[in-house]
Amino acid sequence: MRFAFNPRLIPLNRRSYVQQLQLAIENAVRLSFDIIEISLGLEGYELGLETLFGGDFFDVMKSSPTSYHLHLFHDTAKKSGASLTDIQSYPRSLALRRAVQVVEFFERRHPVEMYVVHPGLRYGPTAEHLASLRESLQTLDSLFPGLPMAVENGDPSGPLADFDTLLAFLDATPNARFAFHTGLAFQSVGTSRRAFEDRLGYMRRFGERLAEIRWNNTAPGKQATLPLHFSLEDGLDPGKVIRILGRNPGTVHLIETVGNDAAALVRERRALHSALVA
Repeated sequence: MRFAFNPRLIPLNRRSYVQQLQLAIENAVRLSFDIIEISLGLEGYELGLETLFGGDFFDVMKSSPTSYHLHLFHDTAKKSGASLTDIQSYPRSLALRRAVQVVEFFERRHPVEMYVVHPGLRYGPTAEHLASLRESLQTLDSLFPGLPMAVENGDPSGPLADFDTLLAFLDATPNARFAFHTGLAFQSVGTSRRAFEDRLGYMRRFGERLAEIRWNNTAPGKQATLPLHFSLEDGLDPGKVIRILGRNPGTVHLIETVGNDAAALVRERRALHSALVA
């Protein structure tokens, strides 16, 4: 199995940003994580890609033994910004332009293993948003054939938040890969374990397209992005998720709940290993 974590790098200034990445690499090597995920939000994008990632940052990336994922525009829904699912053509074209600029920048300087894209904000009929998303993915694939890209199910305000909608989208979009956020999916079925496991059984059909499992714990009345090692009554059962979805060696198991905290990362890895052998 392949493991990744998101260190939650904060671009306070260039020197600090590089130092945070260096610490993330040290933790990844020491704790046997294969991949580091870097998040790029709208605020970071507006700073300028060269300002944020140029120079020393890319030098550190290139010298690292780890691979990278890039999580694109996770804050789109919160800022009501244009997204790849926008049902209006002009804002969708702006979102595509942003994505194209980022992909061209990284493919030229230091290609990443996977681009994980956020589905944005839902403000109209879900079917129209999903049609827009399929059109956006087709456009990106035509510009960058074979580009490694996965769509996240997103937060509760997004068009893929509902588990049944995610399954319908995968059914209707045979080539789409996806990044599965466990906590949000569990909450979308009212934190009913039976309903969640039933839908996981259906999701097994798409196992070859499961690029990432974004491991987040949750329980009734709890937020959807808690660490796995938290002991929660009626919380997520990672062992059942793994047993139902299988152990596809191509799927990356991503920890995004504890940042760059080495001790907490150890606890998260231990929780996943315990689930594997349960």
